[in-house]
Amino acid sequence: MPEIPRAVLSRHFGDRMNGRRLVSAVFLTFRFDPGFFEQEVLPVFLDIPVSHATAVRLVQLEDALRSLPGHIAVYYDANGLQQSDAGGAKLDVRRIPVQHRTGIFHPKNVFVLVEEKEQNAEGQRPRALLVASLSANLTRAGWWENVEVCHLEEIPEGGKTRLRDDLVGFLGWLERKVPAQEEHVALREIRAFLRRTEQRAVRSEEGVLHTHFYDGKQPVPDFLAEVTGNALRGMCLEVISPYFDDAAEAKPLEDLLARFSPRAVRVYLPRGRRGEALCRQELYESVSALPGVTWAGLPKELLRGGEIKNADSRLVHAKVYRFFSQQPKREILFVGSANLTNAAHGAGGNVETGFLVEVVPPRRPDFWLDAEERRPVHFQFAGEDEGTAASGGTRLRIRYRWDTGAAEVYWDDLKPSPGLRVEAQGEELFRLTALPGRAWSSLSEDDARRLAVLLKSASFLTVHGEAVTPGVLLVQEEGMSHKPSLLTELSAADILRYWSLLTVEQRAAFLEARAPELALLGQGADLMAAARLVADADTLFDRFAGIFHAFGCLERAVHEALERGNEREAIYRLFGKKYDSLGSLLVRVLEGKGHADAVDRYVMVLCARQLCAGVRGRWPDFWREHEVDGKALERLFEGARPIREALIAKAPDEMGPFLAWFDERFLRRQKAHEAGT
Repeated sequence: MPEIPRAVLSRHFGDRMNGRRLVSAVFLTFRFDPGFFEQEVLPVFLDIPVSHATAVRLVQLEDALRSLPGHIAVYYDANGLQQSDAGGAKLDVRRIPVQHRTGIFHPKNVFVLVEEKEQNAEGQRPRALLVASLSANLTRAGWWENVEVCHLEEIPEGGKTRLRDDLVGFLGWLERKVPAQEEHVALREIRAFLRRTEQRAVRSEEGVLHTHFYDGKQPVPDFLAEVTGNALRGMCLEVISPYFDDAAEAKPLEDLLARFSPRAVRVYLPRGRRGEALCRQELYESVSALPGVTWAGLPKELLRGGEIKNADSRLVHAKVYRFFSQQPKREILFVGSANLTNAAHGAGGNVETGFLVEVVPPRRPDFWLDAEERRPVHFQFAGEDEGTAASGGTRLRIRYRWDTGAAEVYWDDLKPSPGLRVEAQGEELFRLTALPGRAWSSLSEDDARRLAVLLKSASFLTVHGEAVTPGVLLVQEEGMSHKPSLLTELSAADILRYWSLLTVEQRAAFLEARAPELALLGQGADLMAAARLVADADTLFDRFAGIFHAFGCLERAVHEALERGNEREAIYRLFGKKYDSLGSLLVRVLEGKGHADAVDRYVMVLCARQLCAGVRGRWPDFWREHEVDGKALERLFEGARPIREALIAKAPDEMGPFLAWFDERFLRRQKAHEAGT
């Protein structure tokens, strides 16, 4: 029996990220668990040390995402949402539901744009696109539990690839399928990179096929024949598919046999936890009667769910069509999302994707699957929608903008909606009368405020009135820089200290050390190493040198972000509502909490004014684009007047003239910037 290639999915992606950093990413999935995706999948691609404690980890990820040059988006089937113990969505990721009326939105793809961490001899950081086609959904089962399949291709910047035109076309189709155009920023970044590559004209090189992308626009057998010509005819074939049609015959399998006349065929027989065959008995019998076809299973060691002898078997969720021959020695695989069903194989059914890949085998290939000689006793049909697509979805979409406080609803159908009741956590949130089809409508200010309160802790809503079964939706949140931080209790001194930390590791250690007193424990807290911050009463961060150093670090970070074209990071740091944003510091200063006295607080306000003036002078267009946010900071500066007045009141004859002189000297750099511009 030949050895089946295998790897841990997250480690496979992590190895390809080694030495590189994420720029943008797009994920496609049928089933989507947003909490699991944020806490367990995203860290693989961000390549940062994260805490075992869930709350601390989310704060660290929140921090890392704002420094990305690009964006992250997940496209998922509107009926495929999954709620788990991992909770709802909390991070700055676009979550975009896709409605597909003739079947299910079933692709599982990862598009990750990366760049080298270190510059090359020309001072550049070369970029590359990692493109994966896999069978795993963005769920715990898909990434941690099931037997899945994945193939990953790397496309260098400006390189040649046979994938270019098909990928650009597919991503363009996806953009047109989803209504809100402004949501496709990440997808457009991926397409822009692909357009700068060159399409290979030939299908193979030196007798070996280049990898081809299947976009689902034609039946699977037609695609295979078009790409390979007559190469597959007469080869051996084995098929791994966890789902079949609810029918007496396996028509997709019969189509493959008629098209390619394989010499011998083995078909994986999916089984449930109790050993039952997951197909109709009539289908089992009809496949058994096909000439040259044998039911088969994967080796037991591949299915074992743990090291212990009696560990439960893992469920097989992979989709593999493997053609091979021994003379000549050749192996061609079609891997991706397509099950052995009519909806997956025929045009006009599901949305499916896959890669056709030829590998050069080191030895004569043989079957992976072991022939099944024992006939199943029990049969139980399992549909490829996995129990989600028949009910539980909704055509309603809701989005909320944290930077403006506005909320909108969208009814994804040509006809107006029925009356809808929207609930959250078992209680009514608001009601909607007939919504126009395919148009965004504004929610009332009161409804928007109620939604904002909810979104601080939850993101799933339940919709009643659309169908017999209530639908579940995930609110799309935008303007995430202005969403109140997951961490809100840092003092002014803590924020200054955090600004001053230079590395990701230092910031992670700081948060872990402060976690107990900031109530940032929760799940995973028992795995954290005990730590505490030890500081003298009069540390660098309690007096002027520490204040100046911290503001200097923040100023450099803002200017560097704007120089890289990463306005989002600058917005987070200056105008955001995060735990370490400038506005958060000013609020703490005005509240007067912590150990800082009036002099320290006043110097912090002057430093903030100086920083804003420097940014406004050097980046006037950026400041004008965020005029509303700038005025909000100005109001905080005005709110600090009582601090100055209190200092003067202690010694009016001396402090008044001194502060007039001190302010002018302190802010002199502001005048120099203004004169220069």
